[in-house]
Amino acid sequence: MTSEEKSRRPIPRLARELPSLDNGSIEVLPDGRMRVTYRLRTDVTWHDGQPFTAQDLVFTQRALGDRRLPSLDTTAGTRLMERSEAPDDWTFVLYYSQPYYEAGVLGVRLFLPVPRHIMEPVYEAFDAANDPQVWLNHRFWSDQFVSTGPFKLGEFVPGERVVFERYDAYFLGSPRLDRIIVRTFSDANTLLANLFSGEVQMVMDTTFSTELGLQLKERWESTGTGTVFIKSGNTWFVASQHKPDVQKEPANLEIPVRQALYMAFDRQALVDALLGGRPELLAWSVLPNDHVLYESTKDVLRRYPYDPDRSRAILREQGWTPGPDGVLRHASDGRRYQTSIWGTPGRGNEAAAFADYWRRIGLEVEEAEIPGARVRDDAYRATLPGWESSAAGSGDRIFNRLEPPRPGIINRTSYESPEAATLRNNYLRALTPGAQGTAVQAIADFWARELPLLVMYFIPDMPGVYKGVKALHDDWIGGYEGAQAYGTFSRNSHLWDLE
Repeated sequence: MTSEEKSRRPIPRLARELPSLDNGSIEVLPDGRMRVTYRLRTDVTWHDGQPFTAQDLVFTQRALGDRRLPSLDTTAGTRLMERSEAPDDWTFVLYYSQPYYEAGVLGVRLFLPVPRHIMEPVYEAFDAANDPQVWLNHRFWSDQFVSTGPFKLGEFVPGERVVFERYDAYFLGSPRLDRIIVRTFSDANTLLANLFSGEVQMVMDTTFSTELGLQLKERWESTGTGTVFIKSGNTWFVASQHKPDVQKEPANLEIPVRQALYMAFDRQALVDALLGGRPELLAWSVLPNDHVLYESTKDVLRRYPYDPDRSRAILREQGWTPGPDGVLRHASDGRRYQTSIWGTPGRGNEAAAFADYWRRIGLEVEEAEIPGARVRDDAYRATLPGWESSAAGSGDRIFNRLEPPRPGIINRTSYESPEAATLRNNYLRALTPGAQGTAVQAIADFWARELPLLVMYFIPDMPGVYKGVKALHDDWIGGYEGAQAYGTFSRNSHLWDLE
């Protein structure tokens, strides 16, 4: 599934129609499970010419459901899949252990199809050896990759470039471009210079830091040499470590203290300094304002404006008063309010800004950077004391942080609440827009009351195209308003062209 042009409405691609409750292809069974039937197109082929069938999807579900292998999907999507079957080559039936709200709009981010004729023998070898490297190291994932899209892999040079060539048998018609060259740059400023000169003519959504993306936008648009689009992307937040044996300052676990620390941030000033002052990126809601359910969460966090005097008053009520050096000390034992905030490489300015605001109200804050080699090491990051400055995925992916900690769930700071888990599951089970709105509103109310994470702002996605390149414009209506819901920014690459 993906989005149609100039709309967030989901449309089928590999399937002939969208599964839905109305046409009977989504069914909640008497035992509480859910069955979803995808009826596939019959004219889709893999890049090696083999037909794409429901058997490929059954194999994909088997591999995705194997907990011994890593998955691109960190949501409940694959975890709730119980099994699948193919009554015939063009019918894919998927069973879920419970109703699941995204089951009828599976896209490549949730369910990347894998060719059975290539990878089933590899999976069987992995299974026999019980060694994930057998699967992960296969050349399918590098220079022998095949898929069903409009461009096939032509050349793969690690660390330098990947060349994609037109696939004339693409089921939506032969692409308009002959090839797309994806280049790798180890230095962002070198890439920026290549974009200024026109040597590189397209940049995708998360390539740059916001600072460099805004530089490109200003240069291109002031000279008429290109367009950079902006939409809300990942949700940036500050999260306390919730494991008592790891958290060095117990006060960080107290709701009133989190409320005080939240109001110590001038988030508008942070957006002005870090995100070009774009008002739509400031998080007064737990969902960005381009999300289809935004109205159900709108302004729920406005109860926490910048108010350092109120912050100090709340902390005083919790027993924290300034010592002779201005650092807060607790009335019970005289301990100083000492904490730390951890940031990721390249985003130290944010962690430094957050720490500075907390120092202004009397906290003693250590700034620390997560080593680059450990950024993707969730087990390591789960041991960080104090606070973590980090990002969740875009849209409603911030709700994943309400799921109870367990293997495969990204909840590094181990926030856990039975009420939160129930509210999250109610949302997963909501199959209609009305039910989803009600479930999201309940989550937003809980969030504003409990502050499991301190949501700061939305990091912008900033894809851009050089003049003369006809691409990406179908994702935007009036600039910010045309945000895509399903698929990726390259979902219509068969229509890309040069003027």
